[in-house]
Amino acid sequence: MKSLNDILWSPFQRDAFAADLERFVEAHVASRGGLRGFGLKAGLALLKAAKPDLLGGALRRNAPQFIAALQPLYERFQQSREPDFSAFLQQHAAEAGAALLAVADVRIAASQNGALRSAYHKLRGSAEAEIDIAVPALGRLIRGYL
Repeated sequence: MKSLNDILWSPFQRDAFAADLERFVEAHVASRGGLRGFGLKAGLALLKAAKPDLLGGALRRNAPQFIAALQPLYERFQQSREPDFSAFLQQHAAEAGAALLAVADVRIAASQNGALRSAYHKLRGSAEAEIDIAVPALGRLIRGYL
């Protein structure tokens, strides 16, 4: 049985999945309203202005760890009677979000960039809310590659 990483990050699908993942993040940010949405949009615009390939590069560097964090859920999905990984992931959205945030927490803790660590810790609570909102769409994206 292939792992989720073997499927999504295989040499045959890596580029397409990475591009779709970048579009997914951009679409999620674009869909957000209110003050949080304004902040997300402004932050992403600043990042893209400073370094246009920053988002894509960060996603490519970190995607394997985030995909691996979803592996236990993927294994449970395969053993379940649920035919749709997107629906399964939505049913376990809190667990998926916690797994994804745990990867981010480890990556940030290992960072030597104090400004990045500080910004992350200030935004961690809102990141949790954003991930919870994004999990169903992430599940649909992944489902397209299974």
